Amino acid sequence: MNSVIFSPSNSIVFISDNLQSPAPEHRYGELISRGEFCVSVGCYPEIDGPTEFVLGKAADVVVDAQPSFDGTIETPTRSLIIATVLDEVLLAGKVIDPKTRIRVWVDHPRWPQRVVVGWG
Repeated sequence: MNSVIFSPSNSIVFISDNLQSPAPEHRYGELISRGEFCVSVGCYPEIDGPTEFVLGKAADVVVDAQPSFDGTIETPTRSLIIATVLDEVLLAGKVIDPKTRIRVWVDHPRWPQRVVVGWG
């Protein structure tokens, strides 16, 4: 499990296999959007402060709540990253399969200051 505290540009991050993965279509009013290769997650407003991001195996990032997102994305290179709109990789890890289950927990439904991503 890894973590970082950061204020991403545009207050959004992308969870994907690599920086070239197409971003999902944003749905107005939704904090989390999913595409075949990527999940986007809104975070705490950049101007107001940082967000803590956590990435690890789902079994290692135990959160005592239901995930805000539970789905799969294609991971053909068996990598998983959390990156910004400016292609800054905040966290990275290796996954086992070419299609990976992703779960995302947030501590606020609109402006989360903590985003936890568990895979597997």
